[in-house]
Amino acid sequence: MRKFLLVISIFILSLENIEFAVASTNNSIISVKDTETIKREDYIRTLYKAFDPICRKYGINTKVAISQAIAEQGWKLREDYRIFNIASTSPTKSKLVYDIGEQRYRRYRIYSSLEQAVEDYCKVLSSYYTYRENGLFDTFDPNLQMEAIAKGGYATDPHYLKLVTSVMDKYVAPIVDNIREEEALARRSEELQSVASVSSVEAQHIRFCLPSSY
Repeated sequence: MRKFLLVISIFILSLENIEFAVASTNNSIISVKDTETIKREDYIRTLYKAFDPICRKYGINTKVAISQAIAEQGWKLREDYRIFNIASTSPTKSKLVYDIGEQRYRRYRIYSSLEQAVEDYCKVLSSYYTYRENGLFDTFDPNLQMEAIAKGGYATDPHYLKLVTSVMDKYVAPIVDNIREEEALARRSEELQSVASVSSVEAQHIRFCLPSSY
């Protein structure tokens, strides 16, 4: 009888251990981003790093620029940095490409770096009166800026505004907002470290100046 009870006890304990192990395994399961989501986020972060300081200089919202780049060239950076498909009439520093939308060959400007491409894009938007007339620089709201660019005649596709806005709302805006939050937290951390460092120096100075009886 004792042997039987001992066997039963061991069996029950083993079941408890199994249940605990399963529970532990289930608790350790975490949701992870799929590969394509990670690739898209990394790509947007790469563009943001190059775009943001230049776009800020010209007063163009970085979300707008990144969204247009993705709408124009997709999720892979071209070797010639033809990310905005800016038309060109010059045979130099340009590339002849078949435009599927217009069903004809067109020349587009090419560049030697991502930064050069963004700078040129910002200069085009700044120099053409049609964009300014439509209020591009009257606001920093990304949706209103994109509306002004579309109305200014950036593309011939009648659905261009909807296309770029959908890319911005679904992919670009959430990630750019996260990046800016990270930047704000990093700045705050640096400020706190700076204050702590100054306080430490002041404390050392006060202690050094106090009488020995203290």
